[in-house]
Amino acid sequence: MFIPSLLVIVGFMIVHIVTRHVSFLGSQSQNILRSVFSGGSVAYVFLHLVPELNHYEEVIRKASLPFGIERLDFAAYLIALFGIAIFYGIDKLNVKSQDKNEKEENRTRPSHRVFTLHILAFALYNGLIGYLLPELSGGNIPAYIVYLIVFSFHFIANNQVLHLTHEELYTKAGRWILAVSVFLGWLLTQLTQSNELIIAFAASFLIGGVILNIMNNELPDHKNNNFPSFIGGLLIIVILLQTIL
Repeated sequence: MFIPSLLVIVGFMIVHIVTRHVSFLGSQSQNILRSVFSGGSVAYVFLHLVPELNHYEEVIRKASLPFGIERLDFAAYLIALFGIAIFYGIDKLNVKSQDKNEKEENRTRPSHRVFTLHILAFALYNGLIGYLLPELSGGNIPAYIVYLIVFSFHFIANNQVLHLTHEELYTKAGRWILAVSVFLGWLLTQLTQSNELIIAFAASFLIGGVILNIMNNELPDHKNNNFPSFIGGLLIIVILLQTIL
């Protein structure tokens, strides 16, 4: 599955590079499209990714880890919660820095230091999405296509937030870093032998981050949402997952 997985990664890289030219605001048809994709993303996470935590829980339980971590109840879920906490904390740090700069320096974006932290966090996030492509997608071409569609929109939503937050810093450097990071994550999985325990930790952390970022960045607000379209997108992914996985 080398070529199909490479094509998915190239698609992700293109999405990162051109996201700033894509807008989902300003028209009814765009709001409908955004609602469709957000419904699909929610369905994908809760029907495909979250259930994987049960498997990762078993992997961790069978391992021999320092401090008896494997004996913790719901260890994989705790790692997912850690992923949620990390990205929530970074989001709050952005807001705090943005408010401070607006009051003190009349600038609407966070500091360069916060930008660096934000981009590095999402570079890790993107790298994990690339690294875990064979594990999380389902391992066949239809599953790869669903993975490409769902995470492409996820990247668009994340990148639009990053662009609005960091402005030209994202345009000049951030988008290129994110495009390269998803490729490097995929390259790592091609060049190294997979380790089930590492995958369990990485995927659990990523799933937590994905949950938070979907809720923050993909769900349309009450002014721009279209509930029938949201339900339609949800049902499309439900049917696809039931069919191909």
